[in-house]
Amino acid sequence: MNNEISKFAVAELTDMSTPENILFNALKHHRGFICQQLQQANAATLPDMLKMLGNSQMDIYYGSLNLPELFEEVITSVAIDETSYLNMLKANGGYVEITLSDSSRWILLPGTEPGKYIHLHPARYSPHSLRVKATVLKTALAVMVCLPAEARPDLKTLNHIRVSMLQLSPVKHLEQCEHLWKVMEMLKG
Repeated sequence: MNNEISKFAVAELTDMSTPENILFNALKHHRGFICQQLQQANAATLPDMLKMLGNSQMDIYYGSLNLPELFEEVITSVAIDETSYLNMLKANGGYVEITLSDSSRWILLPGTEPGKYIHLHPARYSPHSLRVKATVLKTALAVMVCLPAEARPDLKTLNHIRVSMLQLSPVKHLEQCEHLWKVMEMLKG
């Protein structure tokens, strides 16, 4: 292979999308990653971790694809350079939905950080995902860190965690917590 062809081949490979080109907040969107972070978290480190979740709703993927597998399938679906990727999005109204091998659906948007031109998150109500409010996820994570052995805290304990650790309002009745219990069960697998 002569030098010019070799340089072209390297440029072709480096211009294509790679996992480094993906903007993905795994703490908001991937159960496996969230569970890894939970294992390392404690009451002192949790508040900083929870700040990254924001205050909106999100979809958490709980399917079988780990992060490397997820990124590999996305890259395989979008094996194009940044300019072609952005043009594809523009031609499709600003986003594209793809379906991966496990039938989960994912949304591709333009990235907002240099070099990370593929912004990825689960599609709303995709198979293998659960739509969650940030306050519910924060509460679930705090309960799981503070009370790892307990399935469900009593009302007083739950409200203590919500008010003192999360600066959230208390809940009036545990009957209001069905979604919280569902999120905790999903995170436990």
